[in-house]
Amino acid sequence: MLIKKSKMSGKLLGLDAINSNTLSNEFCQKEHKSPVKNKICKECYSVEMLETFRTNCVENFENNSVALSTMIHEDFSYLRFRNDIARLHGHGELINQTHLHNFVSMVKHFPHITFALWSKRTDIIRKYFKTNEIPDNLILVYSNPIIDKVMFKPPRPFHKVFNNVSASYNKYVNCTGQKCNECRLCYRFDTENVIIEHKKQYGRKH
Repeated sequence: MLIKKSKMSGKLLGLDAINSNTLSNEFCQKEHKSPVKNKICKECYSVEMLETFRTNCVENFENNSVALSTMIHEDFSYLRFRNDIARLHGHGELINQTHLHNFVSMVKHFPHITFALWSKRTDIIRKYFKTNEIPDNLILVYSNPIIDKVMFKPPRPFHKVFNNVSASYNKYVNCTGQKCNECRLCYRFDTENVIIEHKKQYGRKH
């Protein structure tokens, strides 16, 4: 079972990503349906898109969910990335240790590309990297699950933390809607490690 690569659009135009299926991810669904009002997952853009105008992506994303979480991959030579930076999970979230192991193996296969992995799964990340080294070309970005509760220090062993804030937040915001390929704040080690963005409203309210 081969891993499918996605060409991203919108803010991520020009980047390739390895995505997985948010709709079948138990962690994602639990967080999306959380009774906690200020969780960013309740306003998940991925769920909204995959249930509406991106339904055509579900099959490939589900293929990746199964492929990455149920089997070990050693050959990634069939993948072709267009840029010197790439995203792991423009859609989706880590499922288990196997999923993360495959990502790490992929990153090592392409040492000339810097990969950024967004995740809320501190449990999976910490367990894996307790006994494995983080590749030099992998940036771990902790996705803060709580809106307007800005974290100014990434949790270990993450390199950066990404915060979502409401429109009323009038303090420092450094992710202001520019194209990621031009900004690269999240894709370089020598930039700020705290990212703050005004959250976007995607369709339905929960």
